Parts: sequence; structure tokens; C-alpha cells
Amino acid sequence: MYICVCNALPEQTVRTLAREGMSFEEIQAITGCSNCCGSCKEMAETVVAESRGIPMPADALPIMQLA
Repeated sequence: MYICVCNALPEQTVRTLAREGMSFEEIQAITGCSNCCGSCKEMAETVVAESRGIPMPADALPIMQLA
């Protein structure tokens, strides 16, 4: 699945970078994620937080896991 369609950025790339310790802002700087239309920002931030094990607020956008 693509996180950022504007920059053809796959979710797995965001997860990998986050697991390597990068913050959303660092990932954004090197990939361009959410720099165009911005509609992917909330999803990208959630994926980064999940991948780094950071608790998210209850109203955060959930990520669906495929079985």
C-alpha cells in the first residue's frame, strides 16, 4: 500500500525508516511524504508511531492489518 501517492511512497518504506529510528519529520525530509497535498500526513505519522512503538491518542487513525 502507498502511504503517499503524490511521491509513490510505500508503507513498508516508512515502516523500515521508522524502525531504524527516524522521526516523521526526518522521513518527510528525505521522502517528500506529505509535502504535496498533505492528505497522507496523519496516516504516515500513525505508521511511524506504530513502527517505533509510540502510543497514539485514542482518536488517532487506526492502521488496518491484513490477515
